Amino acid sequence: MNLVYTADLLVKHISSLLQPFGLSPASGLVLSNLADSESPLPPNKIADRLIISRATVTGLIDSLERRGYVQRHPHLSDRRMLLVELTDSGRQVANAFRPIVHQHQKVWLEALSEKEQKSLIDSLQRLQATLLDSDI
Repeated sequence: MNLVYTADLLVKHISSLLQPFGLSPASGLVLSNLADSESPLPPNKIADRLIISRATVTGLIDSLERRGYVQRHPHLSDRRMLLVELTDSGRQVANAFRPIVHQHQKVWLEALSEKEQKSLIDSLQRLQATLLDSDI
């Protein structure tokens, strides 16, 4: 329950940071992933990176596309697949909110030593992998 409570607190704080940009934490993560990518991404890759369903990603992309932050393009070699890329407006928004979130994240993590931060990340990755492999 402590993990769930901590996650809820983080989401609440990140939501408040993204509110001036009209973004949810999930839509901010989509923009961040696209901003970090050197090329457009298919929705299934975005879903895999964010560990969320493809249906959820589709809804987020729909919303971001309506706002002019992303565009969908047909895949050049696979007509069944779409690629998603940031628009100039989407890149500007990502470039505006990411330093703010990172600055706050750095302050929050200062509660832990560097060794504790690394241990936390390692532990969370192992837990995520276990949960992803679980049948329950």
